Amino acid sequence: MKKLYIVIIGLVICAIGIVVFFKFKNNSLDETLKEAKSMSSYQLICDMEMTQNDELKSYEVKVDYLKKDKQKYYRVELYDKSLNQSQIIIKNKKGVYVLTPTLNQMFKFQSDWPENSPKPYIYHYLIQLLENNKVKKIEKGYQVEAKVKYPNDTRIVKQEVIFDKKLKPLIVLCLDQDEAEIVTCKVNEFHKNKNFTEKHFNQNQALKESKKDVKTSANNDVLYPVSLLGAKLESETVSSIEGDKNHILKFSGDKSFTMVETQVNAQQVMQFSNDEVIDLIDGFAYYQPGKLSMMYHGMMCSLYSQDLTKEEMLSVMTSMQTSSTK
Repeated sequence: MKKLYIVIIGLVICAIGIVVFFKFKNNSLDETLKEAKSMSSYQLICDMEMTQNDELKSYEVKVDYLKKDKQKYYRVELYDKSLNQSQIIIKNKKGVYVLTPTLNQMFKFQSDWPENSPKPYIYHYLIQLLENNKVKKIEKGYQVEAKVKYPNDTRIVKQEVIFDKKLKPLIVLCLDQDEAEIVTCKVNEFHKNKNFTEKHFNQNQALKESKKDVKTSANNDVLYPVSLLGAKLESETVSSIEGDKNHILKFSGDKSFTMVETQVNAQQVMQFSNDEVIDLIDGFAYYQPGKLSMMYHGMMCSLYSQDLTKEEMLSVMTSMQTSSTK
């Protein structure tokens, strides 16, 4: 009987220890998460790879964030390693600006970006996953898996994030239904409480600073879509309108479409005030019924079709590359 009492007491002590351990662990994570959410500024630098139509795109991404007087400021630079070109997205009091330093181009639109769309490199989106999903304690820190929806990339259905013990993100994976990696982000640097000023998030200042680093001109190669949805290249012509060279690619089939590619110069002003802005992981596209436009490799690509849905037009547009489909 005495041995039985000892066993029972031992089990009770173990049970209490387990409860205390998990309570402490959860409280520890909750406190760290609370601190992370209240962060007023940070800088995140990562290497990002995206798979698109069997093509691997590689970027260096730098995210600067500041919260001041309830206003959130963002400055995101997406550097395309293969093209040696950058696109910069600025969010400040006046709106959202997309800068293309290579072309000395800037245009503006009103949007809740990046609050209205998930991004694998926006820290506040990543830590939200810790609140609403099962968190696993690992040697490095924490691992979270979550079912997600990327509005303009339906391939992505799951996201995995690994944080260190202080909730610095280490690895972000966006996966399809077969667990294949669509997007991989490896975080190289993460700095809390950076000493940013509002001037750092001024669109004119950002463009001026970035132009100093531009070493290459825009790519003049003709781009061809890989995703053709059964269509075939019917004709390829070049026209000149007011000095602008246009490459016109016509594709015919059950779902026909035409792609017009125009080299944009620094004096042109792009207006998309009447278009729907489509927020992609690595940029933006602009849609109105029958037309989809996107700045791609220094070219303004416009796709025209009465046969394709918006989703199909996006599939064609995001498959553009310099290898010919002929």
